[in-house]
Amino acid sequence: MRRWGWLLCCWLLAGCVSLSAGGKPERPHEAAVKQTEAKPLPKDIHLVALGDSLTEGVGDGERKGGYVGRLVPLLSAEDGVRTVTVANFGKRGRRIVELKPVIKAHEREISQADLVLVTIGGNDVMNVVRSHFFDLSHERFVKEAKAFASRLDHLILSLRTVNPDAVVVLVGLYNPFSSTLPNIPEIDDVIAEWNSASLAVLSRYERTIFVDIQDIFADRDDLLYRDEFHPNAAGYEQMAIRVYEALKERKEWWIGRLLQ
Repeated sequence: MRRWGWLLCCWLLAGCVSLSAGGKPERPHEAAVKQTEAKPLPKDIHLVALGDSLTEGVGDGERKGGYVGRLVPLLSAEDGVRTVTVANFGKRGRRIVELKPVIKAHEREISQADLVLVTIGGNDVMNVVRSHFFDLSHERFVKEAKAFASRLDHLILSLRTVNPDAVVVLVGLYNPFSSTLPNIPEIDDVIAEWNSASLAVLSRYERTIFVDIQDIFADRDDLLYRDEFHPNAAGYEQMAIRVYEALKERKEWWIGRLLQ
């Protein structure tokens, strides 16, 4: 009789232990489900910025790094992001033919990038103006737009060769020429055509985003620096927001890749 009493006591004690954690024992498969549902730890984003004076941030009176510098806190606030590090290789006056050696010189940084931001083309348009000041025409700009698109295609291919996975963002052109080029009333159409050509190039590559900013600066001299060409601090703020919105629409491309 004592033996049965001892076994009953052990059985009751075992039951208390198994129920103490919540009323029933946890099965192995339930623990595995909980583990897969656990949220991944935030990761670091590596951002590389290439291009001209807009990437450099010329005209930013607040010295916050132009649109690139203002984009950083927006990205940092996203769930799944711990830090955002930036390598900015923008330089004033740069044209698209000058970007290939920049990519070659910074292959290591680009190969490790999660995001590659590019602004280019404004100086190419200005080069058309300088080279053909006395015989400017809409046809001249259309011809140069085709040459620009061909160079852009080689540029994106070079970036993809160095880094097949990064999200490449090209910020489009805007029109600061309305007061400086009064003899070309269709300059808005010219800028739109250059942007359309750029968009067509990017559409041939995966994980690329074209950000149109032409409407932001349309009839908005208050968003331009005193040189009437570069954005001012407010203009760069609007650019950063537009780029951020475009990236957020493709959030799975950059944050999703980070959390794999």
